[in-house]
Amino acid sequence: MPADLLFLNGPILTMDDGRPNADAVAVVGNRIARVGTTADLRDEAGPDTRVVDLGGRTLIPGFN
Repeated sequence: MPADLLFLNGPILTMDDGRPNADAVAVVGNRIARVGTTADLRDEAGPDTRVVDLGGRTLIPGFN
């Protein structure tokens, strides 16, 4: 299933002690589906995926 939203190319603080850093995140619906490297997650994009190039900016978790 392709991601609905894909963040690429930036340091991502996961707050997971087992994997504290990544540089890409795939979101399906309202859930994080996968974290990893930009190279690994590029294949998560489908024709309707919104892709956000972080351009080196940091992504951190937050509350909605």
